[in-house]
Amino acid sequence: MSKDKRVVKFKKRKTINIGIIIFLILFLYIAINIYIYFTKEHISIYEVDEGFNIIDNRITGLILRDEELVSTPKAGFIYYFHNEGDRVAKNSSIYSVDESTEIIDIITSQDEAVTLSTDNIRQFQYKIKKFHENYSDSDFTYVYNFKDQVESTMLDILNENMLEKGLKIQEETGFAYTYEVFKSNKSGVISYYLDNLESIRKDNIIKDLFITDNYLRKPLRSSELIAVGTPVYKLVTSELWSIILPITNEQYEKLLGKDKIDFTILNDGFTYTAPVNLFQSPIDLSYYAELIMDKHLSNYLEYRYLDIELHLEAIKGLKIPLSAVTTKEFYMVPLNYFTSGGNTDEKGLVKEEYDKDTGKVKLIFVSADIYYQNDTYGYVDTNQFAHGTWIQSTEGNRYQLSITDKLTGVYNVNMGYAVFNRIEIIYQNESYCIIKKDTSYGLSQYDHIALDYTTVVEQKIIY
Repeated sequence: MSKDKRVVKFKKRKTINIGIIIFLILFLYIAINIYIYFTKEHISIYEVDEGFNIIDNRITGLILRDEELVSTPKAGFIYYFHNEGDRVAKNSSIYSVDESTEIIDIITSQDEAVTLSTDNIRQFQYKIKKFHENYSDSDFTYVYNFKDQVESTMLDILNENMLEKGLKIQEETGFAYTYEVFKSNKSGVISYYLDNLESIRKDNIIKDLFITDNYLRKPLRSSELIAVGTPVYKLVTSELWSIILPITNEQYEKLLGKDKIDFTILNDGFTYTAPVNLFQSPIDLSYYAELIMDKHLSNYLEYRYLDIELHLEAIKGLKIPLSAVTTKEFYMVPLNYFTSGGNTDEKGLVKEEYDKDTGKVKLIFVSADIYYQNDTYGYVDTNQFAHGTWIQSTEGNRYQLSITDKLTGVYNVNMGYAVFNRIEIIYQNESYCIIKKDTSYGLSQYDHIALDYTTVVEQKIIY
């Protein structure tokens, strides 16, 4: 018999590939999370740290002195007998005016060099050293001041040499000085600069005077021919002088009641103590502080403006950006209504709930966090209880939740979700505030908070 050689094909049994399924699940999970990450609003986190407000106490002050400009009644070439900052007595010879240029022409035609004395060299060394110490790339006025000071010193030296040589030429040639000597009517300190602020007094102070961008100081000494009525020097007639500071309302409050204040003049780094007088301008009604000085007049004769740092007590605490600060409403609950539930120490309230089936009132314990408390009330989140809910105390007294109050605070995210923390602001400006440290139910250093409270959903997991 012949064998049947037909081949029967069986269908291959389909098997499930577990690896592919796991891969698809993981891929789907990653894709969903990527979508959620890029579509949800992200919360920026801020770490709470200590801070203080001392930077607000740096102020540019305006110097006021008793200054008198003296003009020459005679035209001619001016020769001075004193240096910048010299103290002169009444009837001291200050300058002379020579109408003729004969002796001047002889002196200037000579090739003889001016010899610097030891004192002259020391003057230049001191001014160069002072310029080096005070120079700042951000304030080019130091360069102009240095230039004026060097020119002033050179004019002093030239005046001395002119007078000496003039007398010698007068003896040798017979030429006579046609000069007239002018004396001071008062005692005081000599200055050879003009800035048109000599007449400013407390009663005409305005804020615009403290804008230094357009401030110009003009030297009075010149080797040119001077006309009648030209200012030739300035005399500071009193040792008393003052520094006027424009201050904020907050600084005014800090200074109120103080007789003296410590401060540092940042131009040279020296610290002083001086009487302080507060006043309000009758023109712009702004507040000002007057530091009254009776020493060191000559040290700051070349200045009209000084950078001052007041040594006011710094407000210290925790520094918080204002974008994180918000307010939240809470029920005010008498403290005697808070109790512990069951066998735990967890605090909460016992609320009344009507049972429709029995028609009776059931008492239910509800755990409730206290966000702040004073001597009378504890503050409870309004989201936990409906308005008008009745609660009972352990003594059987009843109280209806209806009285509310707002607390200022931020959202703490230490636990991965947002929790409201109350804060107490002790200082605030346009960008941040300083809050008290170690307050009950408050923040601590290194806590993490939401930088922008508007991006927060309370109690929602954020990471």
